[in-house]
Amino acid sequence: MTKAPRRGPGRPAADEAVLQSEEVLQRALEAFADQGYEAVSIRRLSTELGMGHTFISDRYGSKESLWKAVVGYAMEQSLPSVAAELADVGRDDLERLVASVRALHRAAAESSHFARLLDQEARVESARLDYLHGLLVPVNATIKELFDRLVADGRLRPMPWYLFYFLTTAPTSLYSQPPLARLMGRPDDADDHDLMTELVLGGLLSREPA
Repeated sequence: MTKAPRRGPGRPAADEAVLQSEEVLQRALEAFADQGYEAVSIRRLSTELGMGHTFISDRYGSKESLWKAVVGYAMEQSLPSVAAELADVGRDDLERLVASVRALHRAAAESSHFARLLDQEARVESARLDYLHGLLVPVNATIKELFDRLVADGRLRPMPWYLFYFLTTAPTSLYSQPPLARLMGRPDDADDHDLMTELVLGGLLSREPA
């Protein structure tokens, strides 16, 4: 009986080739979110995907390259809705700000693993945090422009930009900490991101005339 030829290094077998990138990146996103960067083993992840132990390293190279691909994938799922609201220059500044924060909260609800990954990486100074921050700069810069104008117009309470940022993004821990949220009584199918946006921004809007 003739043996099947062994595949050369770096060349995926037929069953490996059909595994879609989206599936690989989603599983890797879940691993980084649940285990943290240091604990993730790309060999073990390859095995859990039902592939050879070199499958991910053959496709993505290093764990750092895989992590960057995961971040790019997650942002492609999360940021377009926020960017679209910010790009709608035909609306009032406050409407754009509220809509963009609502889209941010909705994105966190729909991608809790990405919210958890961001939460983990934000705790320690690292090159990965610098990389994430750099990717978020364009969106955050546009939000800050709206924030600065609304504060100057007296429509938002005066506060440092960083405080506004954390007041509007910190509530997404509701989605990045699902086990605790369940213990506190939140159903897994709760649809509460719009209410959260209203409550958060309601406390930041100025009640004083300009």
